[in-house]
Amino acid sequence: MSLSLSDFQSFPKAELHRHIDGSVPREIVQRLALKQGIRDVTLRTGKTVSVANTREFDSFYQIYDTESLDDLLARFDFVLSLMQTPQGIADVFYECALDCAEKNIWYVEWTMAPAYHTREGLQYREVIRSAIRGMRSGLKDGGVNSKLVLAIPREAVAGKKPEDARDPLGRGLVYAALENLTGMIAGIGLACDEFSYPPELYASSFEQTFNSCLGRMPHAGEMGLARTKNIVTAIEVLGATRIGHGISVGSDPALMNLMKERGVALEANPLSNLLAGFISSIEDLHLDVLLREGVCVSINSDDPALFRKELADNFKAVFDFYGWGEKELVQFISNALASAQMTKEERKRCTTSFSEKSGLLFR
Repeated sequence: MSLSLSDFQSFPKAELHRHIDGSVPREIVQRLALKQGIRDVTLRTGKTVSVANTREFDSFYQIYDTESLDDLLARFDFVLSLMQTPQGIADVFYECALDCAEKNIWYVEWTMAPAYHTREGLQYREVIRSAIRGMRSGLKDGGVNSKLVLAIPREAVAGKKPEDARDPLGRGLVYAALENLTGMIAGIGLACDEFSYPPELYASSFEQTFNSCLGRMPHAGEMGLARTKNIVTAIEVLGATRIGHGISVGSDPALMNLMKERGVALEANPLSNLLAGFISSIEDLHLDVLLREGVCVSINSDDPALFRKELADNFKAVFDFYGWGEKELVQFISNALASAQMTKEERKRCTTSFSEKSGLLFR
């Protein structure tokens, strides 16, 4: 018997690839915006949308498959405008942790690009500490364990935004992460425009982490014609411990062998890849091959609020496609827990908690 959407919604889940600025539900964004005195949004077309008008704002606050990459990325700017103060950042992380608790997502590694939160003068350390404060409150009130993946925004090297000049290659971000090793920073990421900015540009920044407890989780193989090359570079040059997206891995035996040899895990994002037009079918990810070949692959939602596809929706779509059941569900969650950036003691506690919540054995 196939698993229903409610089965996936009620099952305890872990997620390793969830962007904070793409995860805030519309009603939370609307409430926080009004709390901060923001009444209107002006679109690129010049049209003004009322934040208080739920129907107008709901239509604005989602990604459409007809949009260009620039328009898709620009959709995040409104959420980022709410996260330019310590309280604004803490509020969003807290609310998102409670939202995950409602969705039975009990472990999350949030991808966040601190450079985007410095537009009104905050320093990296303030951004990071504010996020951690919100995450700790979310753990206290919602029971959700979470950590940060601090992402370098690729396009900063182009110098198009005021904040870009401060740290174009992310070296300052890595230094700030190394100064704040509280156990709630999972590692360093690399996000956004892979078309124009290949991973080797950021080698010196990632090298700073090689002798630390930080993981390295770059987006690679998400977009462009150099997907396979970028994945190899991310592994061999950046020292990736996980690869975000890696669309071509399942169709390339050499890539799968490289990932297994180096102990690199894969964060698959089925529905966001599909809705963004980076794949034409779920089959393009070859998740069946990845499982069969022993690649440590997890299923993730990427930007669930903007794509309107939650983690449970991703599981449902994939499992319907392959006709999978409970065995594969336990395997995917086990893979997420195995590749999460945790200490041995943290992993033991987390797997025990997941086993107790589900009544099934996680490894």
